[in-house]
Amino acid sequence: MKKKLDKQSRIKLGVKFIIGFHILNLVMFVIGQGGAVVSYDAVAEWGLQEARDTIDSVIVVVNRAIGLADVIIGVPLFIVAIIGLCRQRYLGSIASWMVFSISLYWTTVAWSKQYFYIQDSIKCEPFNIGVHMVLAFVFLFSLWGSWYLYKKTNNAICEQQSV
Repeated sequence: MKKKLDKQSRIKLGVKFIIGFHILNLVMFVIGQGGAVVSYDAVAEWGLQEARDTIDSVIVVVNRAIGLADVIIGVPLFIVAIIGLCRQRYLGSIASWMVFSISLYWTTVAWSKQYFYIQDSIKCEPFNIGVHMVLAFVFLFSLWGSWYLYKKTNNAICEQQSV
């Protein structure tokens, strides 16, 4: 009986990947987004924001505003998701779905902004292939993570109901 409990209480590999993804995003949100609010130019030097001289000045203001919103909303949600998943609580899945939604949204906004900036001849720094690959990874991982947690949570609920 003890082996069965140990096996059930062990965090699944997929959830470990999701926790790692959330930790990486938490660090990037704090450094990249929070840092942009405090010192935009320093974060731009690190390559986490577009350099001020390569973009229209209003984009800096927009990026800083987005950074502040990400820190206020995203950072607490990432923390709740990480702790909740580590403790195998349903709240961890809910917070994860919320941050996956944010990730799906911000990647779509990034691509949309680029499209309209370029189309309207606004001075911007077009994304290179590496940025597109990171955005695609975040987008696809968020879709997969949402589906995985749904399946895991749904299966756990079904198992509890059958007991």
